[in-house]
Amino acid sequence: MQFQLSRKVILASAIALASQVSFVQAAGYGINEQSASYLGTGFAGRASNAIDASISATNPAGISFVEGTQVSVGADVILEGGDFNGSIKDDPVNGTIPGSASDFQKTAFVPFGYFVMPIDDQWSFGLAGYAPYGIELDYEDGWVGQSFAKKTSVQVMNIQGTVSYKFNDDLSVGFGLIGSHVKGELTSKAYGLIDGNIEGDDNTVAWNIGTIWNVTDATTLGLAYHSKLDFKLGGTYTTSISPEENVNLSIVMPEKLMASATHKLDEQWTVMADITWTRWSRFKEFDVVKSDGSGSAYYVPMNWDDTWALSLGTSYQLNDQWLLRAGYMFDESPVSDEFRTARSPDANRNWFTFGANWKVADDMSVDFAYAYVKLKDGAISEVSHGGPDYGMLEGTFSSSSHILGAQLNYKF
Repeated sequence: MQFQLSRKVILASAIALASQVSFVQAAGYGINEQSASYLGTGFAGRASNAIDASISATNPAGISFVEGTQVSVGADVILEGGDFNGSIKDDPVNGTIPGSASDFQKTAFVPFGYFVMPIDDQWSFGLAGYAPYGIELDYEDGWVGQSFAKKTSVQVMNIQGTVSYKFNDDLSVGFGLIGSHVKGELTSKAYGLIDGNIEGDDNTVAWNIGTIWNVTDATTLGLAYHSKLDFKLGGTYTTSISPEENVNLSIVMPEKLMASATHKLDEQWTVMADITWTRWSRFKEFDVVKSDGSGSAYYVPMNWDDTWALSLGTSYQLNDQWLLRAGYMFDESPVSDEFRTARSPDANRNWFTFGANWKVADDMSVDFAYAYVKLKDGAISEVSHGGPDYGMLEGTFSSSSHILGAQLNYKF
């Protein structure tokens, strides 16, 4: 009875924790921070290396190779950052206004929770809660670009049920059915006088599928596909000088394809690699349309490009209790200099990561991870988009992030 109660309490805590999430920008509006264990290797091997229950977020086939009934629950904390230096040129009211902004990417808490259990020798089942996409930018009051953007919030949360089938000891396939929720908010302050606010939300259904193949005793390959998330948000548009209006916004969070490899060199060293393609070219614009058919309430073109992310990682078994990890990832941005905006000040980034797994007991371990993420400086020359003339926001965005992660793994 005590065993059953403990399992229910841990599972409920994992899912509840994963649903209370704050978001942070990764490449584009993607979020990689779904596991502290994979963060330690720069996400290399995340679709091939079934080290714990968190693999269900990337490759549902992986739960076939997770040992026993297992819960993995944890969080990543991304510290605040982001800087802008530049000016507004040709502002119709004040001409040229120099200015800067800092720490517009706020400290964010990104929790996640996973549960996996075998049904029999071939079938396994899992539940997961994690964030696949999101952004949370909040510029300080009075910054020079406030006519273009103040707050940009797109929060996506997935709850996933997973099944996998193991053909034999070397091959499995898996499928995940996902219920996804998005909540969005866009704010601005035109000419420093008129507050504008757009809010909305929606739900949709998506899926992922994958396979894992143990080619040899030392080498494992993984392949996974994640479907797009097609949202049609309904919400409201308000300003400080006009009544509330009902609006709609269509957003597509793109599909992605990932391939991973894991190779065990000897009893101590393991190396991993990952390549992920994301179809960000689906994300064309923020076009907030009035529900009464009278036209657009707000418009910003995005025109993003498809991207690649490449990871390499390694782990070293120091002793019976400690496993050390390190990794590197090149994360390509979908944003070009031509289409960079205050709502997407993104650029190519390099991840440098370190981590460790501490085996506390035979049935419990704890993962720790740290990442330093450096973005390439990004130039911006943004003009008004189909509305009042705010001049040109011109300058340079620069940013780096420090990420800390922790995760508890418990086997029943």
